[in-house]
Amino acid sequence: MTVVAAPEPGAGRWSRKFAGPVMVFAPAGHWTVPMDLLRDVLVTLTVVTTGLSAGVLAGFGYAVIPGLTRAGADVAVAAMQRMNSAILNPLFAVIFGGGVVFGALTVWASWGSGLRWWVLTATVLTALGVVITMVVNVPANDRLDAAGVVRGDEAVRVWTRFTAVWVPWNIVRSVLTTAAVAVLVVGLAVG
Repeated sequence: MTVVAAPEPGAGRWSRKFAGPVMVFAPAGHWTVPMDLLRDVLVTLTVVTTGLSAGVLAGFGYAVIPGLTRAGADVAVAAMQRMNSAILNPLFAVIFGGGVVFGALTVWASWGSGLRWWVLTATVLTALGVVITMVVNVPANDRLDAAGVVRGDEAVRVWTRFTAVWVPWNIVRSVLTTAAVAVLVVGLAVG
């Protein structure tokens, strides 16, 4: 096992007092955290946020958008406009961006193990989903919001144009983030 010198409490020097997993450096007098624990927390956050993100994206694909479409364009446009503003909140930001941020940190924390390649692959898949969101889905949301209050044939035209772009790319990002979750699970299983 690798041991990184850690400070002895109250001492201005480094000691080899800590055996076992790699330790995180801390200034003299401060506690240290086992690197294995840090990695485990980061892996957990990566899996949870990536899974939640995949679930949200897939849920929109198989329930929300089809349900709105069945309600009719007048309802669908107004409801989606409200969802577009409601989803912009700190919790969603952590869920949606967490797979990339926590994934990158997990790659760093697990660099010496075989897990790093699995997490790196999952993080790249998740990042691709985020890029698609920013390049395709957010602009489609912005165009939908810019339409304002629409009714009748105008609502049908706006909703049809919106879903023609938004739905296929949502499927792509859903598949990417779901694949990322699968890669993480396999990586944890094999190691």
